[in-house]
Amino acid sequence: MWRYLISNYIKAFWIAESKYPYTLSQRKEIINMDNFVSSSPNRSYDFETKEQRIKAHLKTVVSDEVYNKWIENFVFEKIDSKKILIGYYGSEPLKEFNKNYREIVWIHICSVVGYVKKLKIIKRRKKIAEPHDTAAKKIKSHSAKLVFMSILCAFLALAAAVTACNYVINRNFTETFYSVSSLKVNNAMRIIQISDLHSVSYGKNNSKLTERIQKLKPDIIIFTGDCLDSSSPSDSEVINLCSSLKDTAPMIYVYGNNEVKRFYDINLNQDELDAKYGFSDESRSPEVLSSETDDFEKELEAVGVKVLKNEKDTVTVGSTQVDIYGVLTSNPSSFWSYSGKSFNSFLYDDPNNLKITAIHEPTVYEVYNYDYWGDLILCGHTHGGTAKIPFLGPLYTHENGLFPERSGAYVYGRYSVSGTPLIVSSGLSNKNILRLNNKPELVIIDINKF
Repeated sequence: MWRYLISNYIKAFWIAESKYPYTLSQRKEIINMDNFVSSSPNRSYDFETKEQRIKAHLKTVVSDEVYNKWIENFVFEKIDSKKILIGYYGSEPLKEFNKNYREIVWIHICSVVGYVKKLKIIKRRKKIAEPHDTAAKKIKSHSAKLVFMSILCAFLALAAAVTACNYVINRNFTETFYSVSSLKVNNAMRIIQISDLHSVSYGKNNSKLTERIQKLKPDIIIFTGDCLDSSSPSDSEVINLCSSLKDTAPMIYVYGNNEVKRFYDINLNQDELDAKYGFSDESRSPEVLSSETDDFEKELEAVGVKVLKNEKDTVTVGSTQVDIYGVLTSNPSSFWSYSGKSFNSFLYDDPNNLKITAIHEPTVYEVYNYDYWGDLILCGHTHGGTAKIPFLGPLYTHENGLFPERSGAYVYGRYSVSGTPLIVSSGLSNKNILRLNNKPELVIIDINKF
């Protein structure tokens, strides 16, 4: 290759010397060997830019007459490391050009774009469009536009129909029943889980939801977070619901990320908690979370709701004692450091009591391979994956992206974690118009004696 380049380098100097009265510096500019060495045939810059660059450089090399006769009428059809293909659309014969100027032009093109093995120049005829050709093109273009607009309109109509149907379907909630058995139960009991309401109201003051819950006759009602929306200006939807249910069954409330955002304004991971309270591994006091109160908690407790922040409450159902642990620190980084001591006490104290863990986010169970999690786990947060795709399952969650169940995430329904049933509710919120094949749901768990 180098032998070929050097021979052409010498040849180009001879051509330039014999045919063009340029100075030595001008000739070096025409066939600069530095360009050969540094240029790469695979450089990927715009084709049109290449053509413009080559013509601009050639204009400084050849006479105006030569440029106007031939080079101005060049159209670069192909430029790569193997071949330069040029279409010539002028009227002058190419024989004279090939004889006198082809070599110097090829050398100069190589100096601009990198070494190219072959230069081919083909005389082309300019095609003059006939009137019928133009008309045919217009008809073809118009037809293509019509097809495109038809497809677009059909798509928009389908999207509008799906959105409208989804809106109507999601105006009401569905009910999902689960059955769990346990040796610790002396009598059958019913638990209702309310999750991710996001300040939505079904009927005035949530009357539809209240009436249905009352008819279901639960023994315990557990709220697993995000029933209050962080952007909502009022707590009334949640407080009115709880107030209406205060005589129905004991109520337990666990904060979700929306309540945390509103009242703590931090993510409750270990680093942020340690920074807020000035803790470290040697001086951490997890009880600080349960000792803090806020206005929303006071409102809930005023209507008979027990708010649990990394702590346990015991409810008696018939002759069965039910220990319920509410997790505030559902971030895996802070779960054990801020709830470990009280959580282990909940699990292992009073072993004959039924153990239920209420936690907003199921992420903890995806991260930790713990040998015992109690008798039942209730979670929310995922909204059921937003949409449920037939044969593919839940579509998306914020933490796990598309098709999260494929990465082992707990998104919707019933799972088993170290032998413990884990139920993830899709929630009651109907705010999201993308919620497809995934109705807002009220979860009912019947616990029977094994």
